[in-house]
Amino acid sequence: MSYLQNIATAVPENGYEQEVLTTFYTNSTDDVAVKRKMKILDSKSGTSTRYSVLEDYGLSPEQFTFFPKNKQLLPSPTLSQRMAIFKKEALPLSIKAIQNLPDFEEQKNSITHLITVTCTGLSAPGLDIELLQALSLPPNTHRSSVNFLGCNAAIIALKQADGICRSSPNAKVLVVCTELCTLHFQTIYNQDYLLCNVLFGDGSAAVLLSSQPQNEPSSKNLAITGFDSFCIPDSRNEMAWQLSETGFIMSLSSYVGDLIKNNMKKMLDGAGISPESINHWAVHPGGKKIVDNFGEALGLSPTDLAASYQILRDYGNMSSPTVLFVLKNVLDQLEHSAENQTIFAAAFGPGLTVETMRLCYA
Repeated sequence: MSYLQNIATAVPENGYEQEVLTTFYTNSTDDVAVKRKMKILDSKSGTSTRYSVLEDYGLSPEQFTFFPKNKQLLPSPTLSQRMAIFKKEALPLSIKAIQNLPDFEEQKNSITHLITVTCTGLSAPGLDIELLQALSLPPNTHRSSVNFLGCNAAIIALKQADGICRSSPNAKVLVVCTELCTLHFQTIYNQDYLLCNVLFGDGSAAVLLSSQPQNEPSSKNLAITGFDSFCIPDSRNEMAWQLSETGFIMSLSSYVGDLIKNNMKKMLDGAGISPESINHWAVHPGGKKIVDNFGEALGLSPTDLAASYQILRDYGNMSSPTVLFVLKNVLDQLEHSAENQTIFAAAFGPGLTVETMRLCYA
């Protein structure tokens, strides 16, 4: 078996009310129609706070340290400039999340595998090597990375960790998901990017898994019982992520929620899963409409999805770590030994793809 022991999360020091971020974006254009549309999207976003490694979002243009010192934010920072900030900020944020894991220092020498996840910054050697050295992990720790797979990459990484634990009786796997989405802010005003700029924030999450139940009082020993994957037909252009000379360009269609609504029941039926058999839901809040439509598709109430709405409100969409923030919220609400309680986690990524995971307190 494989067991999820703990989840820990972290966000940067710079927290912004949604109104501050919306004002930053609307100030970059004189187009009245765009300003109006931005405020409407903001009011419907379900988000009140987001975090960023950048201080500029709360400063006046003459104080900017990353963006050009003008209201129009032009010329846009280059890909190289954005990656330099990622290189500087991703490691300390990742370490912050890892060190929030209970008893990490006592357990780190028994870690056998490290899996890093990100889609907002790439380099080689990358975050895996940097963490190995910064944390003084054993030099023979096995490493792998899940890169550029978007918001559902955490579940893909946990699927890898599950396979490792099931094949090795003494495995202990550290999974670290870190995204700095706000580095890729763009002065683009089409419908897709208007939506992106009211949703995305920065964050990191760390998960410790093992092949055996652990004896530490803090260990949750939550058994992972299965994974499922589904690629929604004729939807590859509804969510996409491309490199450009001025950073990464996100496409997020307003139809994603409808596609999820029309396909989630079909996916669960194909996997032989009844919504009535699930006690708790940890659904990636890609946007408020996505959570609404997921619930509508499966006959769930807002209370069933309360953790998703809360994380969306408090942090926005942080891409890959977001579903782990939701899952941690769910676990924090449960008794330590919630016997026979089942949890279903789901996240959505480019393609349009759905990745799900099932867990149970044995």
